[in-house]
Amino acid sequence: MTITLNDPFTLPCGVILPNRIAKAAMTEGLSDKKLQATDRLANLYRTWSEGGAGLLITGNVMIDQRVLERAGNVAIDITAGGDSLESRAKLQRWAQAGTVAGNQLWMQISHAGRQSPRYITQEPLAPSAVQLDIAGSFAKPRALREDEILDFINRFAQVAKIARETGFTGVQIHSAHGYLLSSFLSPITNQRNDAWGGSLENRARFLLETMKAVRKEVGHDFPVFLHPQSQEEYA
Repeated sequence: MTITLNDPFTLPCGVILPNRIAKAAMTEGLSDKKLQATDRLANLYRTWSEGGAGLLITGNVMIDQRVLERAGNVAIDITAGGDSLESRAKLQRWAQAGTVAGNQLWMQISHAGRQSPRYITQEPLAPSAVQLDIAGSFAKPRALREDEILDFINRFAQVAKIARETGFTGVQIHSAHGYLLSSFLSPITNQRNDAWGGSLENRARFLLETMKAVRKEVGHDFPVFLHPQSQEEYA
């Protein structure tokens, strides 16, 4: 049987993608001053939805407003009012616009970790205090305490739940490109000697516990996609 790009694709959770064309995540930088979604985002995703792709994946939606990937990220920080009625209404407008053509719209959920630029924060967060040395663009990170790790696991899960409740049809958990979850996987950036570092099992614990927590919050009929780390990124 010949399969074409126009053929639908059924995911293990039962959701059907209307075709096999997907727009990958690209950081937009279009939030407002409160780091909330905007009409500019809604208009952009309406255009992409009407373009015919079966799946659209948003750029970084951050779980921590202190540590952004770049200026203009949307942030849903549940510790700082990110779950307000105003924020939810703006997310709903974004989700409605991005699904007008019957496509899937998945929110990419992220924490930048040590890769938050100096102009955003002077204290990025990471598994260990290993600085990213690129033209002096990044400050030395502070190693996370265990209670902060557990808090971030909950934040990933709660933001995924908010995504579902506001009309996004799936989520992508960002664990690549050296951001927080992926930095826990690497023995270069993760030099911890507790339950979150050392062996591969321990280094993977943050990511695996995050995926479990997200699945528990959104249910088994909702797409949860992992943005994986490439082998080259461990170098």
